This record gives sequence, C-alpha cells and structure tokens, in this order.
Amino acid sequence: MLVLLLLLSGCSDESSERAAYDPRKPIVLESFSPHEGGVGTQLIIRGENFGYDASKIRVRIANNENREARVISAKGNRIYAIVPARADTGHVTVTIGEGDEMQEASFEEEFLYEFKSNLSTLCGGSRLEDVDGSFKEAQFSRPMRLALDDENKILFVLESDNFKALRMVDLINQTVTTPWRGPGFNNVRTVSFGLTRDTLLIGVEGGSQNLSTIFLLRSDGFVRQKNYSVGSGSNASIVNPVDGELFVNNYYNGSVLRYDRESETSIELARPFKQNTDFSFCWSIDGKYLYALCIDNPGSHSAIMRMEYDFETKTLGEPAQWVGVDGQPGYQDGVGDETRINAPYQMCASRQGDYFLADTWNHCIRRIVDNKGQATVTTYAGVPNSPGYTEGDPLQAQLQFPTGIAISDDGTVLYVADKENNRIVKITVE
Repeated sequence: MLVLLLLLSGCSDESSERAAYDPRKPIVLESFSPHEGGVGTQLIIRGENFGYDASKIRVRIANNENREARVISAKGNRIYAIVPARADTGHVTVTIGEGDEMQEASFEEEFLYEFKSNLSTLCGGSRLEDVDGSFKEAQFSRPMRLALDDENKILFVLESDNFKALRMVDLINQTVTTPWRGPGFNNVRTVSFGLTRDTLLIGVEGGSQNLSTIFLLRSDGFVRQKNYSVGSGSNASIVNPVDGELFVNNYYNGSVLRYDRESETSIELARPFKQNTDFSFCWSIDGKYLYALCIDNPGSHSAIMRMEYDFETKTLGEPAQWVGVDGQPGYQDGVGDETRINAPYQMCASRQGDYFLADTWNHCIRRIVDNKGQATVTTYAGVPNSPGYTEGDPLQAQLQFPTGIAISDDGTVLYVADKENNRIVKITVE
C-alpha cells in the first residue's frame, strides 16, 4: 500500500509539473531563491500555474524591460531563470501568456543585485609616446575620445593636442595601429560613427582649411579623409542614430546646427549655452534626445543640457538643464540640478538605458539614470578629486583626467581614455 501511495504521489507531482498554463486561473507566486546575487545567478521561482512553455514566460528584475532575465525552463510550479547583467535591485516580476491570456504578478520582497566589477589597464600607460604593436608594446599620447565598434570588436581612440591621430585598438587580436593622422588641423575634438559603423566622423578645428567635420570610411581602411562640412567655429559633430542627420556645434554662438546635405548649409536649431562656449554631444539610443556637454574653461562651465528632437521637422526643442549647473562646477551625486560635475568631456548611452560620463576634472566616471528628463547621478569609478594611477575596485581605483568613454552593446564592459595616464582602461561591469 505504501509503495502504491508513493507511486500515486509521484504521478500527481509529475502531472502538476506538466500542467499547461491556464489563463482562467491566477498566477500564484510563493517564493524565489536566492534572494541576492549577481550576473549569471540561477533564479528559482516557485508557485502555481506557470505551465511548461518557457517561450511564453518573461521574468524581469527591478521591472526593467532592458534587463529581462533569460528563462531556461518551466515545470508547472517552478521557473528557472538566469539573472542578467546590471539587473539592479528591485521586485521580481513574472509575466505569462500573450494578448488577452497574459497575466503578470510580482513578489513583494526585492531581489538584491550584487555588482561585481574591476578596473584594469587594457593597453598603454608606460609613457607619452605613439607606438603601435601588441597591447604590451603599444603606447598612447593623451588619448582623448573613444568610439566602439562592438560588432567587429574595434575600439577607435582619438588623440588630440600635438598628436592628432586616430588609433585603432583590435580587441580580438590585441593590437594597436594608427590608420590616420591629421596634420594641418589646429586640433581634433570628437569622434563618432555615422548611421552605420562603416563611417567615422571626426570633429576638427580646421585651421587654414576652415573645416568642422571630416569623415573616414571602413572601405578605405579609415586611412583617407574626406571633407564633409565647412564652417567656422564648429569643432564637434554627431549623427542622429536613427535618421542619420548631421549636427555640429558653433563655439561663437553656443549653438547647435543641423547640416543640410542638399544645400550644404548649416541651420541653427538651439542655443544651449552662452557665446564662446565649447561643447560636445551625445544622443540617446532611440535618437529622441540630444545632450550637449559644456566643456569650455574647466572650473567654470560644467553642465549637460537636454533637447528633444522632432523627426518630422528635424528641429530641436528648448534646451533644458539635465545635469549640473552652468557656472557652478564641483562634485556632488544626486538628482538634477543638485548634482555637480566638472568638465564633462564625453558621454555614452548604453543599450540598457543608462548613460556614462567622463567627468574629467573630477577624475572619475559618473553613471546617469534618466527618468523622463530627471537625471540621477552616481559615481561609478575613480576617486573624486584624487588623480592617480591604480587598478582594482572601480570606486577605489584612480584615474587622471579621463576624457573619453564607450560601452559595449551588452553593457558589460566600459572603456575609458585615461588621458594624462596615457592609457586605455577597461572596466568589467560584471
């Protein structure tokens, strides 16, 4: 009799596990474990009415669409999922079914996400010199800005001041080469991709050539430059990642211009800063917002302005203060205008929704989370106001005037141009 009961019990459990999801019954959440962990942690969710079709189940942590856990399997009363990178701390939400049959439920208890990160030197750092070769051999001369081709695993490094060169860091073969140098320019300021990663745009101070933007093509090996737009007072350029429109700055007016390819003229759209202000750009991933980073006269101007882009009219809305206060440099984490930054040279947008900023004169990297125009700023790496050359825990490692920044598509690796240390730094997020 005991054997029979055990067999019946086993059959009952198996039947329960193989039962299909029933949209007429509610999802029941009982528990999840573990309650804390980092990327790759296997999360086990227990409850009822999960079904066994993993393709119809979504698990989110901190209710963030960009940080959805990978569901491995479902067995009626259990779900097995893998915690994604940078999931953040928050409620675990389970969604099952589609359309009218979809149900969603969340645990009251939060999952505590543990970040695991490390800051190390990728290449360079021994001396001020342009040397190609392996990562161990290569040297840099004040690396200024970065652009990452994550698909082909190539990091482009723009060197400025007396050197004016484009360095190409091959992340797979671990080599550094120099495909282009910019003689004849007063300086080179920005580097970014065109609508595809087959074109690099470089913002320049044209000198006698009176140029504002040149571009390099992958088909040419990024060797031969082509002049793109002409204009005095412009030295920063960027392309909208969705419609491909080209935008440049104007130092003299503190304005943003859209370059019209047909008429070969620049049209003023907004004035985020005062006259005679040097600034650069960053787009949101969806191309809906353009950010202007004021870098003129470190110790004086330090703010980031936000402008909404209209795809139909190709115009920008009124500039709104997003981070920091112009004319009030300093260091302070917080929200909106209570934050302080000092010479924000470059910012990049991650596909996970965050922004990362090279806060140059504070010698640190800041993380910015945007919530409908309200920015929350935290320190991500470096010791504020304490320049140096160290590695290890990002919040204890020291940088010296970091000016360039780029992030991998999956959000797990952050690259930093540590200018005065003449090195490229790699921060592994997990």
